Amino acid sequence: MVDLISKKIRGFRDILPDESQKFLFLEEKIHNICPLFNTKQIRIPALESLNLFKRSIGESSDIVTKEMYSFKDKNDETVCMIPEGTASAMRLAFENNLIYDRGIKKNRFYYITQMFRHERPQKGRYRQFTQFGVEFMGNESIHEDIDLLLMSKIFFDVIKLDNLKLNINSLGLAEDRNKYSQDLQSYFNNYHESFSDQQINTIKNNPLRILDSKDQRLTEIINGAPNISNYINKESLKRFDDMVQILNDLKIDYTINDKLVRGLDYYNDLVFEWKTDQLGTQDAICAGGRYDNLSNIIGNKAVPAVGFAIGVDRVVDLMSYKDTDLVVGLSVISNSKSDMSKISSILRNTDNKFTLIQMDAEKSLTKQIKTAVKSNCDILVIVGSEEISNNILTIKDLRSDRDDMSISFDDFSKFIEEY
Repeated sequence: MVDLISKKIRGFRDILPDESQKFLFLEEKIHNICPLFNTKQIRIPALESLNLFKRSIGESSDIVTKEMYSFKDKNDETVCMIPEGTASAMRLAFENNLIYDRGIKKNRFYYITQMFRHERPQKGRYRQFTQFGVEFMGNESIHEDIDLLLMSKIFFDVIKLDNLKLNINSLGLAEDRNKYSQDLQSYFNNYHESFSDQQINTIKNNPLRILDSKDQRLTEIINGAPNISNYINKESLKRFDDMVQILNDLKIDYTINDKLVRGLDYYNDLVFEWKTDQLGTQDAICAGGRYDNLSNIIGNKAVPAVGFAIGVDRVVDLMSYKDTDLVVGLSVISNSKSDMSKISSILRNTDNKFTLIQMDAEKSLTKQIKTAVKSNCDILVIVGSEEISNNILTIKDLRSDRDDMSISFDDFSKFIEEY
């Protein structure tokens, strides 16, 4: 074992090449899917003002009180590593006049970025994590909500992630939620002795968060809690019913989960999660909903919005993935030290994606072929002095018993495309 001067910080992790390939695969699918929904990429900064999240998430939230990586910079300004993307995306949209400029402007954004929370590390949860987020801003139509749900479903279908369950619920408007919170607080206060000091504090500040508790001792109490559907206004109920009908028409399976409330204060109407039973207590890999109230907090303007966030690290843990990229070995048999670089440059001059592995020119051809097999090469390109003189490449197919074939340098790109 190497005597390192330092090791990685607890809760952070190294992502090695094999796993990194999974991240690249997911990012490619994201970049392909988002344009189908007229959704454009934004890139949000890793540092924001702490006040952005205090105001948007809520000063009493666990994220702000316990999980933020915040500090004063050299200008004596209090900043933080971003713990979530929605507030940053809303700030970006306002600051750059993308959703409001003498009136509401409709826009759709997505981002793939690193986020940071100082929480207890466990399977599927890290202190630095990657999040894929989507925000539809400027439109209150339920078709925005449906399009968002469709996008998340298509993403999971494309990456072939099965055994996920869509949970949906409605929170109604802010006044509905406030009335529900008051009654929920009174209900939980009847079981004061059953809660820890931390849970009692949560009940005092935001009792809805208790509904999402994974504490098995509270299951019976939570199941007996008042149902939020009894507090929702008629217009929001109709909106939710209309949405459910569309999901039925589209044959999208879902579960109405009346205990699904989402922890952040700015949500209203639709909330949803895609859940799995394969990650223990961290069962949600996608969560989102409508947040028409956030724009007033951040920009003092009313702009309807709906969005979701997917934990990419959790998706990587769940997905089955096999690298299908073509692997090409290159064997150059030559006395010229520059021939390897020359031939490599010729092969790399193509629009087709493949991995090129150079064999050790100091070894015999037999040993180079063995190395190519061990390196999982699909084909080995062999170039000797005769091939160089005639501008041809010898192709050895390592995945079949086909005879070696010769092609011109100019035909290599076409050969790779058709392989």
